[in-house]
Amino acid sequence: MAESAVPAIELHPLSVDERAELLAARGTARRVPLTQLAALPSTTSMVYRIASLDPQGRIAESSIVNTLGWQAGRRLPLEVPSNTTVTVQADPDGVFTLARRAHLPLPAAVRRWCGLNPGDRVLLAAAPDPGLLLIHTMQALDAMVSAFHTPGADTP
Repeated sequence: MAESAVPAIELHPLSVDERAELLAARGTARRVPLTQLAALPSTTSMVYRIASLDPQGRIAESSIVNTLGWQAGRRLPLEVPSNTTVTVQADPDGVFTLARRAHLPLPAAVRRWCGLNPGDRVLLAAAPDPGLLLIHTMQALDAMVSAFHTPGADTP
């Protein structure tokens, strides 16, 4: 099956007011306002995988790490724009480090915020050209599939 180019997104930090609004709505799925999403070029192709969290809350999916060109020791900042999405992009100032076996760390606070437990599965969406990884919970995937199949919704 040929992989098709799918428009991806780059997420921008929330303002203090928007973050407070999200915190007030805790317990319900939160979305990043569309005004804060900048589309990647339409030529950006995405690579998708579904992976499980290990007992330490790490994601072991070497094909995604290899696709992104990341090596063990790479510094990674994690941003959590909603309780269904985590963004990761290599940055020398990143707080987290890619483990030697290419395990992606998800700190306990992030796992709690997103309602993730060991063994839970996540959708990994990688945009190799800008080196962006989006980690979506199954709740987010359910919402995407439901929206795609909603009668009257714009579909490709």
